[in-house]
Amino acid sequence: MKIFKILGIEPTKNEMEIKEAYLNKLSNTNPEDKPEEFMQLRKAYEEAIEYANQEDEEDTNEIDNTEIGLWMAKVREVYNNFRARNDINAWSELLKDDVCQNIETKTDARDAILEFFMQNYYIPSAVIRFLNEFFNFEEDIDELYESFPAEFIDNIIVDGIKYDEYPSYSLFEIKDGLDYEAFLTDFYEMNRKYRERDIEKTYDLLQDLKEYGIYHPEVDKKEAVVLYNLDRLDEAWDIISNIDPKYNEVVEADLLKGMILADKGQNEEAKQYYKTVLEKEPSNVMACEGLCIIYKNEGRFAEARELISVINSEGYEYEEIDRLFDELNQDIINDYENKVRLGQDKFETDKLLEIAHTYYIVDRLDEAYNIANSIEVDENTDLMIYRLFARIYLDMKKYDEALKYADMWKNGIENASEEKLSNFAPKYKSMENVYFTKAWIYNQKGENNNALKELNKSLEILPNDVQFLNMKNKILFANQQYEEVLKVCDKIIEINPEVSEAYMMKIRSLYELEYLKEAFDECNDILYKDPYNLFAYIYKIRILIEVEEIEMAKEEIKSLRNEDVENQNLDFLEALILDYEDKREEATEIYKNLIKKLEEDDDGILAFPEELYFYYINEIFNTDEGGDVLELVQKGLKYSPKHQGLLYYKGIELSIREQYNDAKETFEYIEQLYPDNGYSDRKIGDIYNDQDLYEKALEYYNKQIEKEYDIDDYFKRVQVNLELLNLDDLYKDLVYLCKNLKDDPRLYEYFGIYYNMIDNAKKSYEYFIKAKEIFDNSDEYESSSYLEGTLGLVCAKLGMSEDAIKYYRENYENTNDPSDLIDIYNQYVKVGDFDKGEEILDEYLSAMNKSKLSAEAMSRMANLNIEKRNMKAALKTFSLMVKPEPDHKRDRAKLLFYTGNYKKALKLIEEAIKELQFVADNRANYITAGRICLELGDKAKAHSYAKKVIELTPVDNLKSKVDRLPYIYQYLGDSYIILGEYDKAYEYIDKALTSPRCFFCSEVKCIDAMCSLAYLEYVKGDIDKVKAHLDEIFKLDISRTDAIGLAYKIGLFK
Repeated sequence: MKIFKILGIEPTKNEMEIKEAYLNKLSNTNPEDKPEEFMQLRKAYEEAIEYANQEDEEDTNEIDNTEIGLWMAKVREVYNNFRARNDINAWSELLKDDVCQNIETKTDARDAILEFFMQNYYIPSAVIRFLNEFFNFEEDIDELYESFPAEFIDNIIVDGIKYDEYPSYSLFEIKDGLDYEAFLTDFYEMNRKYRERDIEKTYDLLQDLKEYGIYHPEVDKKEAVVLYNLDRLDEAWDIISNIDPKYNEVVEADLLKGMILADKGQNEEAKQYYKTVLEKEPSNVMACEGLCIIYKNEGRFAEARELISVINSEGYEYEEIDRLFDELNQDIINDYENKVRLGQDKFETDKLLEIAHTYYIVDRLDEAYNIANSIEVDENTDLMIYRLFARIYLDMKKYDEALKYADMWKNGIENASEEKLSNFAPKYKSMENVYFTKAWIYNQKGENNNALKELNKSLEILPNDVQFLNMKNKILFANQQYEEVLKVCDKIIEINPEVSEAYMMKIRSLYELEYLKEAFDECNDILYKDPYNLFAYIYKIRILIEVEEIEMAKEEIKSLRNEDVENQNLDFLEALILDYEDKREEATEIYKNLIKKLEEDDDGILAFPEELYFYYINEIFNTDEGGDVLELVQKGLKYSPKHQGLLYYKGIELSIREQYNDAKETFEYIEQLYPDNGYSDRKIGDIYNDQDLYEKALEYYNKQIEKEYDIDDYFKRVQVNLELLNLDDLYKDLVYLCKNLKDDPRLYEYFGIYYNMIDNAKKSYEYFIKAKEIFDNSDEYESSSYLEGTLGLVCAKLGMSEDAIKYYRENYENTNDPSDLIDIYNQYVKVGDFDKGEEILDEYLSAMNKSKLSAEAMSRMANLNIEKRNMKAALKTFSLMVKPEPDHKRDRAKLLFYTGNYKKALKLIEEAIKELQFVADNRANYITAGRICLELGDKAKAHSYAKKVIELTPVDNLKSKVDRLPYIYQYLGDSYIILGEYDKAYEYIDKALTSPRCFFCSEVKCIDAMCSLAYLEYVKGDIDKVKAHLDEIFKLDISRTDAIGLAYKIGLFK
C-alpha cells in the first residue's frame, strides 16, 4: 500500500508503530521547507491510522469479487494450508487461472501476490523460484524496486531465489491443525537470540517451541548445540544421539558427537566422528579444528598443521584457526630446538624439510635457509627443496633467485618419471602450485600482469581452487579491475559461501566502483547472517557518510560503542564525520593520532589506511603543520599504490618543490591509470606553464578542454595564449566565456588585458573598471594582484594622471610592491610636480630600506635633477657615487654624452656593457655607445655597435613580439641613424610610432620613438625640426631625460 511506502514501514495495524514511523519521517520533513512532502506525509499518516482502526477483511465478510480478488482468495487458501503451501503442484494450479494466463492481467496478478507476500512472507524458496519462472521477477527487478520496498524485494524475492529457506520447510513432519506460522515466527526469534549469543534466552525459546507440537530436526540440533554451549554435555549427547538417522547430515550429528566426546576427554571416539565428517566434507572447519586440537595434544604437530592448510586453501578465515596454526608452528620449533639442545639432532630428511618450512612460515628466514641448505639435493628431495627455496627467497625479497628456484621446481616436475612423482606429496608435485608460487613472486615484484598469467595457468588446472581465486582477486583489485573482481567473488561464493574474504572483496569493489547501494545492501546481507561482522559495519558506516546520511552513521557508531567496540576504524569514521561537520581541527588530531598508531604497529586492522593519509594530507596541505607531505604520500601509497588522491598530492608537492620532471611523470601515471580523470592534463600544463614553456602548456590545456573541462581550464588557456600573444585564440575563448559566464570579474579583467594588448586603452579601461567594481563588491572572487596596477597603467596611457596615481597607490597598498611608488613618481614628474615627485621618491627609498647615500638613492636623485633641468647638480650627484651599479654607469654615461664629455661617457658605457654582457639586454647601451663614438668621429666603432643591435633584433616572427613592436622598431631605427641609413631609420621610427603601444607602456604616445626622431634630425643637422619634436615631447612628458639631454645639447637651456 502506498501510504505505508511513504511512511517507510510494512503495512501494519499497530498504531504505535505507525506513529513512530511518522515521527521519524517528520524529523526530516520541515513543513516550511517542504510543504508538499509534509502534506503527503501527514495524509499517509492519517490514512494509516484509519486503516489500523478498520475491521479485518475476514471480520467484515466483505468479498472482493474482481477477477484478481477472487484469485487472491485462492492464493490465501493455499498459503494458509501449510501442506499446500509447500506443494508446487498447488501453486501450479493457481497459475493456470485466467488472470495469470491473460497478458493484460498477468502483471496485476503478480503485483497482488507480491503485496500479499509483504504480510505473509514464510514462503518456501522452491515456491519463490517457481513463481519467478512464471512472473519473471528477476527480469523485472528494477520495476519491482520502484513498486515495492527494497528490503522486501531483497529479503523475500532476491534471497528466496538465491538461497534455500531456513529452516528447510521440506523437513517439517506436517500435521493438520497446527500453527506453523506462529512456530516459524518464534523459531526466527530463537535463532536471532542465538546469533546474538544469548544462550540462556535461546534455550528458553527452544522449550517454548516444543509447546507447538511441531517437529523439525533443526530444533533438536539447535537444542543440542545450546546444551553443548551450556556445558550440559550428557543432555546434548542424548538429544543428538536420538535424532532419526535420516537427518544425520542435515543436523551435522557426527560433528556434534565429535565435539561432545572431545569435551568429555574421549578423544579416540571423537577422532572417529571428526574423520567421518571430513571424509564427506574435507574442508569442514569445525571438524578440522576439533581433530587438529586432538592431534596437537598428542604431539602430532605436522599432521595437525596439515589439517589447517586444507582449511586455508579453501579460503576460510577464522581467528581461532589462525591462533591454533601459530601455536602449532611454535610447537614444531620448540620440539626441534629442545632435541638439538639435548643432542638428539639426527632427523630424517622429510622431518628436516618440515622444520625448515616451519621456520619459513614464522618468518625466521635465516634459520629456514640454513636448514634447507644443509639437506642434500637428490631424487628424493629436489622438488621439496626447490619449492622451499623459491618461497624463502620470495620472502627475502630476492625475486630473481625465487624465480630461478620456481623454474627449477617446474622443470623438475616436467622431467620427473611417474614413479618418482608418486613418492612426493601433492603440494610438491602439482604444477598448479608452481604457477601459484610464480604468481606470488611476480605479484611481490610488482609485475601484476605476469602474476595474473601464472595464476590463470593454476586455474586452468584447478578452476575452483579458492586459494588461487582469492589471490587472483587481490591482484585484480590492486589493478583496479573491480568489475572482474566482482565476477571472481561471485564464483568463490558459489563454490564456498563460507569464504568471508570474498564478501569483503565484493563490498570493497562495489564501493570503489561507486555502486554504493549495492555495497550497502551487501553489508546488510552479511550483518543479517553475522551481526558481529565489524568489517560490514565499517563499510556500511563509510557509505552512509559518503551519501551524507551523517545522523544514521552516527547512530551506527553509537550502537557499536554501546557494545564496547573499540576499533581504530570507528575513530577514523568519526574523524570523517567531524570533517564533514567542518570540525577540522578535531578531525586532524584524530587522523594524526591514528597515523602515529599505524606507524608504531601496523596490525592490518585499519580498513582505509591510504584514505587516512589522504584525509590527513588534505587537512595539513599548505600549512606549517603535520610534517613532510611527500613522505606522508609515500607512506599512504604503500597501502594503495594507485590511490588517485595521494598520487595527485604527490604531483602537486613535487611541482611546488620544482621537481618538474618527477611531477610530470606522476601526473602522466595518473593519466595512464585514470584516462578519464579531470585534472592530470591540467596539472601537466601547469608544470610547463611554471617553467615558461607555454607552447607545451597550451598543448595540455587544449587536451584537458577537449576531454573534460570547467571554466577555470578556459582561464588557464586564456592566460597561456596571452603569454604566447595568440590574440585571436585568446579573443575566441573570451567570447565563449562571455556566453557561459555572467558578471565574472576575471572575464572582464582578461578583456581589459586583451584590449590593452591591441592598444585600445579606452575599451581596456572600461573592462578593468567593470572587473574592479565586481571584485570590490563581492566576496565570491578574489581580486588578482595586478588589477589596480594595470588599471593605473591604462589610465596613464589615456593621460588620466590623477586616476593613474590613485590606482597605483591602491596597488601599492595591496601588494607593498615599491615599484608602484616609482610609477606614481613618474606620473608626478611627467606633469612637472617635482616636489611631490621628490616626496614619493623619499617614500620609495624608505620602503626599499635605502639610505640617501646609497647608490640607488643617488642615481635617482641625479635623474630627478636632470628632470628638473639641473645638469650640474646631476653631474655632481653622479660623481659622488661609490661603487655604482651598471645601470647607474649607463645613466651617467648618457648625461656625459649630452653634456659633451664623450671620452668619459664612452668609458662608463663600455664598463656597463661588459658588466651586463651575460646578464641583461645590452641593446640600449650599444645605441648609447654608438652615438658617443659618432661624436668622437669613430664611425667604424659606432657602426659596429649599431650592427650588433640589428643582429640582436631579428624582424622575422614579429607575431610573437606583438606586445613590444615599438620597442623593436625603435632599436632598428636608432641603429640605422648611427649607420647613416636615414631612410631606413625613418621607416622603422614611423613603424614604432604607428604600431600599437607596448603592453607595459604607460605613455599616451611612444615618447621613446619621438626622442629617436628628434635625434635623427639632430644628426642630420636640422635643428628646427629637432626643436619642433622636442616641443611635442614636452607637451606629453616634461620630464623625459633623453629629450631634456638633447635640448641641453642644442642649447635650449644651460
